[in-house]
Amino acid sequence: MVGDLFKTEESIFNMAVEYLKEFNNSLKMCKFYSSKNDVDGWLNWLRTTYRELSIKLQPDEIKSLAGDPKKKINIETLTDNIIEEEEANFRNINFLMNNPRTRIKNKRVILYLLDALEIKIRKLAQKKGMLLPSKEDAMFAITRR
Repeated sequence: MVGDLFKTEESIFNMAVEYLKEFNNSLKMCKFYSSKNDVDGWLNWLRTTYRELSIKLQPDEIKSLAGDPKKKINIETLTDNIIEEEEANFRNINFLMNNPRTRIKNKRVILYLLDALEIKIRKLAQKKGMLLPSKEDAMFAITRR
């Protein structure tokens, strides 16, 4: 009888709010590590937010964030002064970070790509309704009077 509660989507133990809190905490950690320019910590927390968001994503959105495995990575276009938004994906960032020479030489590019990737993740999270409102949000205005 109790086991039946967990089999339905209308379970009284709905974890949606807790899941959104975890997602929000992951975004806070991204913000923390980005402010320190800690590329390893930032990338790890971006991966966590990506995993949490991935259940809501369409295949083309997943490819946009993860990177297209069929597309060849060109180091010259990736590290030139004009970086396109579609180049901000985990595959390109890992490519630059896993090579010790490019990691040191192109830290500025890695930071830019991490920043652009986080913005993409935040926009998708907002589009999918996964961002919790802040206490300054207009819907809380009545409680502040």
